[in-house]
Amino acid sequence: MKKIIILGGPTASGKSKFALKLAENLNGEIINADSMQVYKHFSILTSQPKKNDYNLIPHHLYGYIDVNIHYNAIKWLNDAKLKIKNILNKKKIPIVVGGSGLYLEFLCKGVNNMPKISIDTRNKVNLLLDGIDDLELLHLIKKIDYEYSLKINIADRLRISKLLEVYFETKNNITYFHSKRKKTNNYRYFKVLFSPNKEKVKLNIEKRFHEMFDEGLVVELKKYKDKVRNCNIENAIGFKEVSSFIDNKITIEELTALVIKKTKGFAKRQYTWFDNRFEQNLKVSGQDNLSLVVETFDKII
Repeated sequence: MKKIIILGGPTASGKSKFALKLAENLNGEIINADSMQVYKHFSILTSQPKKNDYNLIPHHLYGYIDVNIHYNAIKWLNDAKLKIKNILNKKKIPIVVGGSGLYLEFLCKGVNNMPKISIDTRNKVNLLLDGIDDLELLHLIKKIDYEYSLKINIADRLRISKLLEVYFETKNNITYFHSKRKKTNNYRYFKVLFSPNKEKVKLNIEKRFHEMFDEGLVVELKKYKDKVRNCNIENAIGFKEVSSFIDNKITIEELTALVIKKTKGFAKRQYTWFDNRFEQNLKVSGQDNLSLVVETFDKII
């Protein structure tokens, strides 16, 4: 079976740097699996690899989608499969790296054909969640979907809302729809979770924001933000905040505090997702674990 490395982990963990070293050691090429790094013009905002990195190792699916195009996980999956095939044909190892869990899940497990949820059902779920305590909610979700309830935290209201919406809309639970997935390939995946200490990631987030600012984050937004039409890049952390700073609606201190706070919150959610759903073959905590990953890949694949 064809061999592929999946390298997942939270933002500002250092996984892109680790992927670069991994590619150098295993004759690999890197494929982006970050939903924001696919877009053109915003390389600083989305922390895309530096130009020197591209010169060292081929990188794919970075900065290639126009910012007036709606892009999603299904489109990425089709693009990624083509890149994987091309890299394998060159007898090299594809290394898919990113923090967008849905992208990685679609690649490894197949597309999840969840039903469309009506406005009435969404309203019903919102009313329910407003009037129920955690103990009652836990009992309810276990009754609806015991298997899926074991994978989520009671504080994760986004996924709990989805669980309830799917059930109220269809009378089938999420586990049922997961069982209907169709795998679209026969690759063998070696899944590595790059997960440093949380305090280190928090410090990295603060340091990275200041570096982004020094690299020209504000100039980048001034130059390109008005080109954005119907594009998810508007949801990238920092886009709205920097835009508000440019329009003199917030100060530099407020901008810094907002972006760092939101990024830390995002990293926390990513930790939760990867811990609950990634199902890694190997978990590493830092750059010094490179030899462990290389050796394990050689042995178990």
